[in-house]
Amino acid sequence: MKIEPVRVSYGIHFDTVLFPLAFYQVVNTLEKKGYEMTPELPSPTLPTRMAGTGDIARKGKTTIHLDASGQSLRVRDIAAKSALENFEEIVKLLIENYDVDINDFARFYSFVAAYVSSSEKKQPYENIAKSLRSPIFDEIGEAISEKIWPFEIRFGHADTQVNSENWFDITVRPDYERNDSYVLNVVFRNIDRTKVEEFAGSFGEKMRKVISLVER
Repeated sequence: MKIEPVRVSYGIHFDTVLFPLAFYQVVNTLEKKGYEMTPELPSPTLPTRMAGTGDIARKGKTTIHLDASGQSLRVRDIAAKSALENFEEIVKLLIENYDVDINDFARFYSFVAAYVSSSEKKQPYENIAKSLRSPIFDEIGEAISEKIWPFEIRFGHADTQVNSENWFDITVRPDYERNDSYVLNVVFRNIDRTKVEEFAGSFGEKMRKVISLVER
């Protein structure tokens, strides 16, 4: 069973009112690591704070996304491993060059990603429906006078509020266009950076087990 990332994002959300980094600190740090800054980005002469929302720099397939109003700095990449490594590299450079450790301002960390998994049985929609057999779907079908199947599996953290810093939300659904694979979406956030990194690093293997359960 092959599971591949389509898009991956890992980053930090700050517990501050103002964005804790100055423009020149971010720009100088990223340029030293070979990132190309977005052409539309202004070049202020004063040490102003970062403002706005959007992708501010790119190197290869790695993009740095900043949201000053939402208080977040994220690394978007094609794999969890490289996203984590690039984030850590930026953190270390900010400490070395400006004595600023952004971890000191952390509210929580988050891993957001989409993966695609192959299907051994080649019928994801049917596989999901069979794995979620329940009388309630027959009753709903009778209520609307149609035969129905559950379309996706979605689950989240037990005993936790959805808007909590410590939360995860995972969806497993069939590929809409071809129904020959699964699309996996995840949001995992936690105040403990280690938990987020460990989850991101093992997500592929965890979902391989989940798909095996769906197709058994």
